[in-house]
Amino acid sequence: MSKKIRILHPPKSEFVSVYRTPSRKSVPIFIMMKFKFLDINSIPRFPPVGSKSFFAASCDFHVFSYHIETEVHQFRIRDECSVFQAELLCIAQAVNWIRTNENLSSNFLICSDSLSSLYALNCITSPNRLIVKTQTNLNFLHGRGVKVFFSFVRGHIGIYGNERADWLAKEATKLIDFIPVTVRKSFYKSVFKKHVISQWNNLHQISHNAKSTKEFFPSIHGRLKAVHFVPNFRVTQFLTGHGNFKAYLKRFNLSRTDLCSCSSGEIQDVNHLILSCPKFTPARCLLVSTLKKNNFAWPPSFSTLFQNKTCFASFCEFIDGIFPHTI
Repeated sequence: MSKKIRILHPPKSEFVSVYRTPSRKSVPIFIMMKFKFLDINSIPRFPPVGSKSFFAASCDFHVFSYHIETEVHQFRIRDECSVFQAELLCIAQAVNWIRTNENLSSNFLICSDSLSSLYALNCITSPNRLIVKTQTNLNFLHGRGVKVFFSFVRGHIGIYGNERADWLAKEATKLIDFIPVTVRKSFYKSVFKKHVISQWNNLHQISHNAKSTKEFFPSIHGRLKAVHFVPNFRVTQFLTGHGNFKAYLKRFNLSRTDLCSCSSGEIQDVNHLILSCPKFTPARCLLVSTLKKNNFAWPPSFSTLFQNKTCFASFCEFIDGIFPHTI
């Protein structure tokens, strides 16, 4: 029977003290880092990639010794990785470099514009392997008398080192070799979910059934976005066209005629009841007013009735008002 592997954290309650402004005068060596997710949709490529969004993920850090840039390290990571992973990887690589070069100084300063990643390093229960690896290295350096300070630097405010790191990270997206990083489970779940919804939508589009329902929900994506939609007995009848309407009842010989009892002489179906039946003009006025307030013209496409919570609530109120009088 396999046992669950536990990640052991070094026994230290606080690894990172974050300073809002970098104190570089007292620290001879400081490291500026940056991660980058570059949208490569705007880059001309052949063949075209369609409508999918593509992002090239990279990070870098560069070392300053007495305000002189001495080293540059650039890394390319898999595009499926998250922003948080890129930030943590950059910090982990910088701390690993310090461990390798601890003989250069007893004090090091790491500057980053990712405050969330810096604070995450203090979590002693995190299962994230990058965090644990960084904590282990920091604990080792602390035992050797090497102090590593962290400073939060706001991005894009004209600080030379930060702007330089931003440019280097952008250049790192052109690298071919990737740093091995485990892709998070949520990415695979997201890809699988999008694939299932896409297949579901394709089946919905090619199906010859549910013609009435498709007028309200032309795509599965629209249905999923309508989180305010809560079906009930009356709404479902209008949504499917299978309800207490003469056009439907006539198909099963439950009504002698499919014509509405109003003076229009039209067939009593969902379209007639919602849009034009003169018997329900007073009840329809509130629905028309609500749609116009939400910048929808009258007569609307039925999908707009489910566009937002306000329109849907007004539509439900309209249905509740006319339903007892449809026959």
